[in-house]
Amino acid sequence: MTVHKRGDKDYKSSEFVIALARGFEVLRCFDAKQRDLTTMDIAKATGLPQSTVWRLCNTLVELGCLVRHPDSDRLSIGLGLLGFGYSALPSPDLGELATIEMKRLADEFHAGVSLCIPDKLDMLIVKRVRGNEGLLSGGAVGTRVPMARSAAGWAYLATLPAADLAELSGKLEQQAGDKWIEVRGIIEDEFRRYKEKGFLVNAGVYRPEINYVSVPIIVDANVYTLHCSALASVLPPSKLKDEVGPRLVALAARMRPGLARNDEIY
Repeated sequence: MTVHKRGDKDYKSSEFVIALARGFEVLRCFDAKQRDLTTMDIAKATGLPQSTVWRLCNTLVELGCLVRHPDSDRLSIGLGLLGFGYSALPSPDLGELATIEMKRLADEFHAGVSLCIPDKLDMLIVKRVRGNEGLLSGGAVGTRVPMARSAAGWAYLATLPAADLAELSGKLEQQAGDKWIEVRGIIEDEFRRYKEKGFLVNAGVYRPEINYVSVPIIVDANVYTLHCSALASVLPPSKLKDEVGPRLVALAARMRPGLARNDEIY
């Protein structure tokens, strides 16, 4: 029987998948002190051949578990890992101050305020607060919304380089289906709004009865999105553009340092 070793542990099983184990070996190289590494660093730490590490890292990047730093050969843990493990966290805490500010905004506009991360072609809600007097609108924590049709997705897409966006366009078209031609035009308009105002509006595109406004929060190589949603009768487009959008931009700016420290998320 083959014995597979990691550190001081031996794994004796005919069902042990070496490639999967090696992927976890790569991920375990990253910690609070080693937040970004090169493939050479990883090969040295794991004892794996450089070519094997390269293939593993490329796969993990495709899955969103690792992200490449712009203009660099360094890698960091990606938000995709949060999507895999989030359901195991019974009570995620974004940090008291950020939660209070999200709740204050939700109460003022009788809305819901959510923090999302990209997960393949969806946006995953990882934190949500609801206004006291607001009707239930939007999804709960753990809900995924389609990137092509949601304000959260548009906010993420607005941060991508043109080449990455072009590469995704075929998949987004497939996700949006027959509505893609209409949706694509709206997305382009909202990208222009984002460049000018810092936020994007989704008025009834994802759900006809609900309006959304969203803002991206760029933290190193990762992107979060913060969005506010409510019934269209409560938050008409004019109010989203004139009042909620600017407030959300300001809130995102205040939340960014905590997200960058990575100690305000849980």
